[in-house]
Amino acid sequence: MKRYLLLIAGVLMLGFVTSCKEEGPHKDDIVKFSAVINSSPTVPKATSSAQGTGVFEYNKNTMELKYNINFQNITPTSVTLNAANPAWERGGIIQELASNPTGQVSGSYKIKTNEEQTQLIMGQMYINVPTELYPFGEIRGQILADKFEE
Repeated sequence: MKRYLLLIAGVLMLGFVTSCKEEGPHKDDIVKFSAVINSSPTVPKATSSAQGTGVFEYNKNTMELKYNINFQNITPTSVTLNAANPAWERGGIIQELASNPTGQVSGSYKIKTNEEQTQLIMGQMYINVPTELYPFGEIRGQILADKFEE
């Protein structure tokens, strides 16, 4: 009887262990990100009614970051991809995504190093939208990983 109970307990444990598979964005090849773009996080501080959004897809295999950025109430001189550590500081430009854009910027950027990939995953990259009045950025948005839902 004890052997039978041990056998049943072992089969149940095996069932529990095999049903617990690891899931999450770190297991997917494509990781989705988004950005809310406004004047709140700008450094130095800017005051603007301009706003925008950004959606991003990062392919971990090809290291390609696809982006679609929309903005309104602003005449930018450029749209740039920047990185800063700590994330809320002003950081250097990684890539200019567009020069004198109007309303929308889309395309892709090839992540060049493991450091850039880490900056993206850790939320240290941001979109910066400078203007003539605010050459360091009138609006800005941190690129943050979307929440994973099971």
